[in-house]
Amino acid sequence: MIDTIIGRVARKQFARAVNFRGGGSPALPPARAGTPCLLYIHVPFCEKLCPYCSFNRVIFDRDLCREYFGALRKELSLYRERGFSFEGLYAGGGTPTVMIDELSATLGHAKSLYPIREISVETNPNHLTDGHLEVLKKAGVNRLSVGIQSFDDTLLKAMDRYEKYGCGASIAARLKEIGGMFDTLNADMIFNFAGQSAESLKADIDRLLETGVDQVTYYPLMVSSKTRELVQRTLGPVPEDREREFYRVITERLVPPYRFSSAWCFSRKEA
Repeated sequence: MIDTIIGRVARKQFARAVNFRGGGSPALPPARAGTPCLLYIHVPFCEKLCPYCSFNRVIFDRDLCREYFGALRKELSLYRERGFSFEGLYAGGGTPTVMIDELSATLGHAKSLYPIREISVETNPNHLTDGHLEVLKKAGVNRLSVGIQSFDDTLLKAMDRYEKYGCGASIAARLKEIGGMFDTLNADMIFNFAGQSAESLKADIDRLLETGVDQVTYYPLMVSSKTRELVQRTLGPVPEDREREFYRVITERLVPPYRFSSAWCFSRKEA
């Protein structure tokens, strides 16, 4: 009963967090002298929109995306003028690597302004090319998080990711190939799809273990008011009553060799 209530509250808060509304004039809190901050950069552009994603994202437009990155760099300079200092940077989306040259220029600009020691970037499997990875490495990326969601080809097709990003076996093989390129390679997964069985979930976890990735983030499928209808139409209604049991399967299979970093994050390395 308590778990159910907590789950409902968490989903409600999640829906609010990703429901963006137009505001008035941009406002910044006052910078605290001598207090470093962490910087989040949102790149909303995606080559394909996944039906379950509630985050702020739009279909990729090259000209608009290039203009957006230029505006980001101006905003970074504004923060410096206002007295902010950042030690870490996280680029999420959307798909931050959708224009790798613009992302690289933006990361370089941020590093020229601030004493940034850690850079984390989200990406998709189709961007795990040698060229993209080399650019990210040179840009100083320490942690690369790859949106996998599942290795189950049936689920990937239902999510409209199979054609764009490839089959589960090829994605897993590529993860294994690029291990060690970054300080942390993270696989971002989702569980509790309507079409996912316990056996399918176990197969996903076993394949994860074979890749040897440094870190796994495993989130339950969450829907907002904006995505509920589309999720039900494409993936089926979310079986919330099964979420706890599937989470138990994940923790029992991942720990060890992984350890808990948070409720949804499992890591091989010490923080």
